[in-house]
Amino acid sequence: MNLRLRIVISLCLSPMLITTSGSLAQASDDSEEIKKFCMASVSAAMSQAGLTLPEGMGDFTCSCFTKEMNGKGIASILQAQKFCKERANEKYGPLLQTQ
Repeated sequence: MNLRLRIVISLCLSPMLITTSGSLAQASDDSEEIKKFCMASVSAAMSQAGLTLPEGMGDFTCSCFTKEMNGKGIASILQAQKFCKERANEKYGPLLQTQ
């Protein structure tokens, strides 16, 4: 597991970053793993907020995040999260319903 994937996992599961060494060269190989953890994070966040995840919103948000992170450094993670959350809210906000 490379450095980028470990950091994304830690952001989804913990407020602390995992400090490791590794190569970012494997980033494209890890896109699906990153997307899985992103989907779990989005689902958990929506559930905690008492909202039903609209169809397509998780995929949209996590595809955006993966695309934004592609080839970028670790410092871009928070920027990618913010950007993609804003885009998803613009697109799916009106469809959000409480559980």
